[in-house]
Amino acid sequence: MTTRTDWNTWAEGRDAARLTDWLREVSEPDWSATVVHPLFDALAEGRLSEGDFAGYMVQDYGFVDPFTALLGHAIGQAPSMDDRVVLGQFMGMLTSDENSTFQRTFDAFDVSAAQRETPDYLPETLAFRELLHDTGQGGGYAEILAVLVVTEWIYLEWALRVTRVDGLHPLMGEWIDLHDNHAFQEFVGWLRRRLDEEAERLDDAAFARMAERFRETVARERAFHDAVMPR
Repeated sequence: MTTRTDWNTWAEGRDAARLTDWLREVSEPDWSATVVHPLFDALAEGRLSEGDFAGYMVQDYGFVDPFTALLGHAIGQAPSMDDRVVLGQFMGMLTSDENSTFQRTFDAFDVSAAQRETPDYLPETLAFRELLHDTGQGGGYAEILAVLVVTEWIYLEWALRVTRVDGLHPLMGEWIDLHDNHAFQEFVGWLRRRLDEEAERLDDAAFARMAERFRETVARERAFHDAVMPR
C-alpha cells in the first residue's frame, strides 16, 4: 500500500501528481480525523476551558524537546546549506516565539513548577515522543522530512479550517496564529516540496520506510489528540 509501485500506480494519469498528496491520501482516515478534531473547534469557539487548554498545552509541550532534537538531526543530514538555512530559521522560531507562547500560557493558567518539570504524560504523548526520538536517531533525511511534513501540515490545515469567535482568550488566539500565518504556510510548502524531491532519490526499501513513517506519524497525531480530548 505504500510501496513505490503503489505511488507510481496512483500517480499514473494524474496531472501534476504530488507524492505528499498521495501520502496524505493513504493516511486516511487518520489525517482528516485529526484535522477536523473537535479539540480545535472547541479551542477556536471558546468552548475549551482554561484548565483543559492548559492541560493540552502541557502535553503538547512534551514534544518540543524531542522535536527540537529531530530538527537538529535534519539540519545535520541536510544535503545543502539552503536546506540548513530554512530548517535553522524554523528552529529559531520554535525555540523563541512558540516556546514563549507555551511559557506565558503556563504562567497565565497557573501550571505548577512540578507540572512543567515532571509532567504526567499520557501514554500517547510518550509514544509520540518515542517516534520523534527514534526517527532522529535512525531515520534518513527523507524519513525526518516525512515526520516534519505531517506535524506541520496537519497543524496548518486545522488552523486554516477553524473560525475563531470574538473575545477568544488572547493566548488561545495566539496558538492558532502560530499555525495560521504566511510564513508558516511558506515553510509547510517548502517541506512538502523537499520531501517530494528527496523521495525521488530513494531506493525502493528506503521509499517504503519513508512512506510508513509518514503514515505512522499521522496515526500518532490522531491518537494524541483523541487522548487529550476524546470524541
